[in-house]
Amino acid sequence: MSTAIIITDPYNDFLHPSGKLYPLVATSLASTNTIPNLQALISYAHAHQIPIYYGLHQQVKPGFIAGWKHASPMQVSQLKNTAFEEGSWGVEIFEGLQPDVEKGDVVVTREGKEGAQDYIYSSSFQNTDLDYQLKQREVTHLVLAGLVANTCLEATARYAYEYGYHTTMLKDCTAGFTDEQKEAATELVWPLFANEVTTVGEWIETRGK
Repeated sequence: MSTAIIITDPYNDFLHPSGKLYPLVATSLASTNTIPNLQALISYAHAHQIPIYYGLHQQVKPGFIAGWKHASPMQVSQLKNTAFEEGSWGVEIFEGLQPDVEKGDVVVTREGKEGAQDYIYSSSFQNTDLDYQLKQREVTHLVLAGLVANTCLEATARYAYEYGYHTTMLKDCTAGFTDEQKEAATELVWPLFANEVTTVGEWIETRGK
Protein backbone atom coordinates (compact mmCIF):
# COMPACT_ATOMS: atom_id res chain seq x y z
CA MET A 1 0.00 0.00 0.00
CA SER A 2 1.30 3.43 -0.98
CA THR A 3 -0.50 6.57 0.20
CA ALA A 4 -0.58 10.16 -1.06
CA ILE A 5 -2.56 13.24 -0.11
CA ILE A 6 -4.41 15.55 -2.49
CA ILE A 7 -5.18 19.12 -1.40
CA THR A 8 -7.39 21.23 -3.64
CA ASP A 9 -7.28 25.03 -3.87
CA PRO A 10 -5.49 26.13 -0.68
CA TYR A 11 -5.33 29.67 -2.08
CA ASN A 12 -5.16 32.90 -0.09
CA ASP A 13 -8.38 33.96 -1.80
CA PHE A 14 -10.14 31.16 0.10
CA LEU A 15 -8.23 30.88 3.35
CA HIS A 16 -6.85 34.31 4.28
CA PRO A 17 -9.17 36.86 5.96
CA SER A 18 -8.25 39.33 3.21
CA GLY A 19 -9.02 36.82 0.44
CA LYS A 20 -11.76 37.61 -2.06
CA LEU A 21 -13.75 34.45 -1.29
CA TYR A 22 -12.94 34.18 2.41
CA PRO A 23 -16.20 35.80 3.56
CA LEU A 24 -18.12 33.08 1.73
CA VAL A 25 -16.37 30.22 3.55
CA ALA A 26 -15.31 31.85 6.84
CA THR A 27 -18.14 30.39 8.93
CA SER A 28 -17.61 26.93 7.50
CA LEU A 29 -13.85 27.12 8.02
CA ALA A 30 -14.35 28.06 11.65
CA SER A 31 -16.98 25.43 12.39
CA THR A 32 -14.56 22.54 11.77
CA ASN A 33 -11.27 24.31 12.59
CA THR A 34 -10.28 23.65 9.01
CA ILE A 35 -7.07 25.65 8.66
CA PRO A 36 -5.34 24.21 11.75
CA ASN A 37 -6.49 20.76 10.64
CA LEU A 38 -4.96 21.25 7.19
CA GLN A 39 -1.74 22.39 8.85
CA ALA A 40 -1.77 19.26 11.04
CA LEU A 41 -2.32 17.08 7.98
CA ILE A 42 0.60 18.62 6.12
CA SER A 43 2.89 18.43 9.15
CA TYR A 44 2.08 14.75 9.59
CA ALA A 45 2.60 14.04 5.90
CA HIS A 46 5.99 15.74 5.82
CA ALA A 47 7.08 13.97 9.00
CA HIS A 48 6.10 10.57 7.60
CA GLN A 49 7.28 10.91 3.97
CA ILE A 50 3.76 11.02 2.50
CA PRO A 51 3.73 13.10 -0.70
CA ILE A 52 1.15 15.82 -1.15
CA TYR A 53 -0.31 16.68 -4.56
CA TYR A 54 -1.71 20.18 -5.00
CA GLY A 55 -4.63 20.66 -7.39
CA LEU A 56 -5.01 24.37 -8.13
CA HIS A 57 -8.08 25.97 -9.66
CA GLN A 58 -7.97 27.79 -12.98
CA GLN A 59 -6.90 31.40 -12.60
CA VAL A 60 -8.52 34.46 -14.13
CA LYS A 61 -6.29 35.87 -16.85
CA PRO A 62 -6.76 37.80 -20.11
CA GLY A 63 -9.17 35.86 -22.29
CA PHE A 64 -10.66 33.87 -19.40
CA ILE A 65 -13.86 32.23 -20.74
CA ALA A 66 -13.94 34.81 -23.56
CA GLY A 67 -16.52 33.83 -26.15
CA TRP A 68 -17.70 30.84 -24.15
CA LYS A 69 -21.34 29.94 -24.76
CA HIS A 70 -21.65 27.41 -21.95
CA ALA A 71 -19.63 28.79 -19.04
CA SER A 72 -20.84 27.57 -15.69
CA PRO A 73 -22.38 29.98 -13.17
CA MET A 74 -19.28 29.55 -10.99
CA GLN A 75 -16.97 30.46 -13.86
CA VAL A 76 -19.05 33.55 -14.60
CA SER A 77 -18.93 34.50 -10.92
CA GLN A 78 -15.17 33.91 -10.81
CA LEU A 79 -14.70 36.30 -13.72
CA LYS A 80 -17.01 38.92 -12.20
CA ASN A 81 -15.19 38.84 -8.86
CA THR A 82 -11.72 38.26 -10.38
CA ALA A 83 -11.27 35.45 -7.86
CA PHE A 84 -7.98 33.54 -8.30
CA GLU A 85 -6.53 36.28 -10.48
CA GLU A 86 -3.33 35.25 -12.24
CA GLY A 87 -0.21 36.75 -10.65
CA SER A 88 -2.07 38.08 -7.64
CA TRP A 89 -1.50 37.47 -3.94
CA GLY A 90 -4.84 35.66 -3.92
CA VAL A 91 -3.47 32.73 -5.92
CA GLU A 92 -0.51 32.22 -3.63
CA ILE A 93 -0.86 29.18 -1.41
CA PHE A 94 -1.83 30.06 2.15
CA GLU A 95 1.11 30.38 4.52
CA GLY A 96 1.84 27.14 6.32
CA LEU A 97 0.24 25.01 3.59
CA GLN A 98 2.83 25.44 0.85
CA PRO A 99 4.28 22.46 -1.03
CA ASP A 100 7.77 21.27 -0.18
CA VAL A 101 9.41 19.58 -3.15
CA GLU A 102 12.17 18.31 -0.88
CA LYS A 103 9.46 16.28 0.90
CA GLY A 104 8.14 14.89 -2.38
CA ASP A 105 5.24 17.31 -2.88
CA VAL A 106 3.93 17.91 -6.41
CA VAL A 107 1.94 20.73 -7.99
CA VAL A 108 -0.34 19.16 -10.59
CA THR A 109 0.02 20.47 -14.15
CA ARG A 110 -2.37 20.54 -17.09
CA GLU A 111 -1.59 18.26 -20.02
CA GLY A 112 -0.31 20.06 -23.07
CA LYS A 113 0.17 23.35 -21.23
CA GLU A 114 3.83 23.72 -20.42
CA GLY A 115 4.23 25.64 -17.19
CA ALA A 116 0.49 25.76 -16.49
CA GLN A 117 -0.34 24.78 -12.94
CA ASP A 118 -4.09 25.24 -12.71
CA TYR A 119 -6.99 23.08 -13.86
CA ILE A 120 -9.92 24.27 -15.93
CA TYR A 121 -12.45 21.77 -14.64
CA SER A 122 -13.67 20.97 -11.13
CA SER A 123 -11.59 17.82 -10.84
CA SER A 124 -7.83 17.91 -10.31
CA PHE A 125 -7.67 14.79 -12.52
CA GLN A 126 -9.42 16.17 -15.61
CA ASN A 127 -6.88 17.13 -18.29
CA THR A 128 -3.98 17.07 -15.81
CA ASP A 129 -1.02 14.79 -15.16
CA LEU A 130 -2.24 13.79 -11.69
CA ASP A 131 -3.14 10.16 -12.45
CA TYR A 132 0.14 9.70 -14.33
CA GLN A 133 2.12 11.21 -11.45
CA LEU A 134 0.41 8.94 -8.92
CA LYS A 135 0.95 5.81 -11.00
CA GLN A 136 4.66 6.62 -11.35
CA ARG A 137 4.92 6.33 -7.56
CA GLU A 138 2.56 3.32 -7.49
CA VAL A 139 0.14 5.15 -5.20
CA THR A 140 -2.97 3.12 -4.37
CA HIS A 141 -4.53 5.06 -1.47
CA LEU A 142 -5.52 8.72 -1.58
CA VAL A 143 -6.45 11.06 1.26
CA LEU A 144 -8.33 14.16 0.10
CA ALA A 145 -8.72 17.58 1.68
CA GLY A 146 -9.20 21.19 0.61
CA LEU A 147 -11.77 23.50 -0.94
CA VAL A 148 -14.66 23.37 -1.62
CA ALA A 149 -16.38 20.35 -0.09
CA ASN A 150 -19.18 19.94 -2.62
CA THR A 151 -17.43 21.21 -5.76
CA CYS A 152 -13.74 20.77 -6.61
CA LEU A 153 -12.85 18.49 -3.71
CA GLU A 154 -15.80 16.20 -4.32
CA ALA A 155 -15.22 16.18 -8.08
CA THR A 156 -11.58 15.18 -7.56
CA ALA A 157 -12.57 12.43 -5.14
CA ARG A 158 -15.14 11.04 -7.57
CA TYR A 159 -12.47 10.79 -10.25
CA ALA A 160 -10.17 9.04 -7.78
CA TYR A 161 -12.92 6.53 -7.04
CA GLU A 162 -13.57 5.95 -10.76
CA TYR A 163 -9.85 5.41 -11.36
CA GLY A 164 -9.76 2.71 -8.71
CA TYR A 165 -7.94 4.46 -5.88
CA HIS A 166 -8.84 3.71 -2.28
CA THR A 167 -10.29 7.06 -1.28
CA THR A 168 -10.34 8.64 2.18
CA MET A 169 -11.95 12.06 2.65
CA LEU A 170 -11.28 14.31 5.62
CA LYS A 171 -14.45 16.12 6.66
CA ASP A 172 -12.70 18.54 9.01
CA CYS A 173 -10.15 19.62 6.39
CA THR A 174 -12.62 21.29 4.06
CA ALA A 175 -15.25 24.02 3.92
CA GLY A 176 -18.37 24.97 2.02
CA PHE A 177 -20.03 28.20 1.02
CA THR A 178 -22.49 27.34 3.80
CA ASP A 179 -22.34 24.84 6.63
CA GLU A 180 -25.42 23.18 5.18
CA GLN A 181 -23.66 22.58 1.85
CA LYS A 182 -20.59 21.20 3.58
CA GLU A 183 -22.61 18.89 5.81
CA ALA A 184 -24.67 17.64 2.86
CA ALA A 185 -21.41 16.72 1.14
CA THR A 186 -19.60 15.17 4.10
CA GLU A 187 -22.57 13.38 5.70
CA LEU A 188 -24.78 12.44 2.74
CA VAL A 189 -22.83 12.41 -0.52
CA TRP A 190 -19.23 11.48 0.25
CA PRO A 191 -20.16 8.20 2.00
CA LEU A 192 -21.82 7.05 -1.22
CA PHE A 193 -18.51 6.66 -3.05
CA ALA A 194 -15.57 7.23 -0.68
CA ASN A 195 -14.05 4.23 1.07
CA GLU A 196 -13.71 6.25 4.25
CA VAL A 197 -15.00 9.60 5.53
CA THR A 198 -13.21 10.60 8.69
CA THR A 199 -11.35 13.39 10.49
CA VAL A 200 -7.65 14.15 10.27
CA GLY A 201 -7.14 13.11 13.90
CA GLU A 202 -8.90 9.79 13.39
CA TRP A 203 -6.96 9.14 10.20
CA ILE A 204 -3.62 9.82 11.90
CA GLU A 205 -4.64 7.58 14.80
CA THR A 206 -5.39 4.67 12.45
CA ARG A 207 -2.03 5.15 10.77
CA GLY A 208 -0.35 4.44 14.08
CA LYS A 209 -2.06 1.10 14.58
